[in-house]
Amino acid sequence: MKVFAEHYPQDKRGWYQFPTDVEWRSQIFAPEVMEHPARANLYMLQALIDYVSEPGETIMDIMAGTGSILIAALPEMDKLVGRKVICLDVEQPYCNLMQKTLDVLDLGDSSISHNVTIIHGDCRKILPLPVDHIIFSPPYAAIMKTKGTDKLTKEMGAQYDFAQYSTSKGNVGLLNEFFYNQAMVKIYELCFQSVRSGGTLTIIIKDHIRKGERVYLSHWALRCCIKAGFEQADWFKWKPQGSYYLSFKRARGEPTVDDEDMIVLRKP
Repeated sequence: MKVFAEHYPQDKRGWYQFPTDVEWRSQIFAPEVMEHPARANLYMLQALIDYVSEPGETIMDIMAGTGSILIAALPEMDKLVGRKVICLDVEQPYCNLMQKTLDVLDLGDSSISHNVTIIHGDCRKILPLPVDHIIFSPPYAAIMKTKGTDKLTKEMGAQYDFAQYSTSKGNVGLLNEFFYNQAMVKIYELCFQSVRSGGTLTIIIKDHIRKGERVYLSHWALRCCIKAGFEQADWFKWKPQGSYYLSFKRARGEPTVDDEDMIVLRKP
């Protein structure tokens, strides 16, 4: 029986502690990827891939972003050998970034690209696609609906602008909360239709603070997935190292969410 992330420590709350992935990521991904502030930790992602899947199976990320899931296609990476990967994203710039990364990886091993499919488009129009497993991180409602860098980010001196990667009308992150909820309910249903019986959907999701109170996005997502037909298999938490953004907010005395959820659901 598999044990999740057995080589990584846990704190007294049971939260996993994965190391920083900056060095590993810089060796694999295009330099532009390093500028994005919302990257999945590769060690966390590797542990999830190893836990839910087997060599020869197909893993899909329906909101692939900068393409962190591409590590599933890397050969000779402990047990991560032979996975096939499908990357969907509604934004063409992200698909271009993923292709740049794939081109770099191919220089080291030309077989990698044979295991990867990059698809540009709205997952609501493309799914269902038959796969063994889906792993993805849903966006916040209206998180990318901005005309430029927000005030806090400007105060920190950050150069990254979310707006440059939020141009498509099909981007769920542009929707207000009401329409976002409707869209995500449909997406979870399409995930259920895509995954084979016995396969899994893993959601990497982080609650957030609104008006000083914690909003439990994780609980809402779980309810939607169960309503779609999935069964809860596991629920893990880990503590990210934190960003300058969160550190800045803490220094101001503002409440923050310090843990991230990894919810594993299984299709009966």
